Amino acid sequence: MPSVRHVVYECLPGAYAGGVQKMVFELASAQRRAGADVQVWTPNAIRAGSTEYFDGLPVRYFMPDPLFGLARSHRMVREFATLPGGTVLHAHSTFNPLNLQVGAAAKQCRLPVFYHPHGALDPLLFSDWSFKSLKKRLYIRAFSGPNLNRSTGVFALTPLERNQLLSLGITAPIHVVPNGIRPVKVADAEAGGALRRQHGIDATDRVILFIGRITPKKRLEDIILALSLLGASAPHLLIAGNPDHDGEYGAKLFHLVRSCGCAPRVHWLGFMDEAAKAAAYAAANVFVHASESEGMALAILEAMSAGLPVVATRGCYMSNASTAEALVQCEQGPEALAKALAPLLLNPAAARTQGQVGQAYVHRVHDWDTLAKATLKLYPEGSVAS
Repeated sequence: MPSVRHVVYECLPGAYAGGVQKMVFELASAQRRAGADVQVWTPNAIRAGSTEYFDGLPVRYFMPDPLFGLARSHRMVREFATLPGGTVLHAHSTFNPLNLQVGAAAKQCRLPVFYHPHGALDPLLFSDWSFKSLKKRLYIRAFSGPNLNRSTGVFALTPLERNQLLSLGITAPIHVVPNGIRPVKVADAEAGGALRRQHGIDATDRVILFIGRITPKKRLEDIILALSLLGASAPHLLIAGNPDHDGEYGAKLFHLVRSCGCAPRVHWLGFMDEAAKAAAYAAANVFVHASESEGMALAILEAMSAGLPVVATRGCYMSNASTAEALVQCEQGPEALAKALAPLLLNPAAARTQGQVGQAYVHRVHDWDTLAKATLKLYPEGSVAS
């Protein structure tokens, strides 16, 4: 395969701070391993003018524009004019105004540019008549849509996301490339047992695990209500994430836990780093996500990589994995979740088999090195060295 000379990523600041940022760094690193000359460029007032290296991947920091915080950086896009021939720009986060600067600079410098919306253009996210939704629809029509249509190509995580982009009038070539995953570490049984004991969970109790941002679209209320529907002998629920991320929503969840009588079986773990997550995987029997709209959650892929059986709602957009019987997909709502969870909780042998199938699937389909090579092949011929 020919080697891409130069790929420059634009992304939001905060290395490994969230799902999009993590995906940017993982894909860029994998492309670098495949032979591409890759850099990540990002606005950061504190580190502006410096370059840091993450596992050999250079990250250049630029001063953001003073009136727009981290959303724009003229200093960064001016540097595009100094890039060598064969450079490809690869930008992320659709509602970031910096992408409009990137698009304008790409046109001026005659550079190919690709975009990764990461599920942000799901019409469900702006389908109501709230002021926030109206602003998003206007922004897409006036700015994001035309900018995407002027691009060399757009990456969708799933066939569903591709269809969503088409429904919004996106005419640029759309390429479906899923999210990737590094094989995750699972702690030993003792570490899992220690986490259980810390929260008063017996060794024989069944444990459901959720890891992710605690925001309304994640529908944690459905998971909590599903727990109550499973009866007095229901399992425990471990919730890993910061409940203060959205204080009003977190308070609503705390009230729901108390009102439905689940408080003794719901355990709030807070934010967990990679080592802590390894213990949570070891402590859990089933992983669950009930999001109403999810590009392709890394948390789900990581749980599958850990060998946990996964129950996910259709809003998580994991239909391909469901078709391959790599996870259990269900409709939205507490009743559907409880019905999907019950067989995995009652039959440990079936749950282990489900986890093994999911683990094999995610390692086969969502390997970063394989996906990096697929993206490099999609870059135009003028961007590769002969």
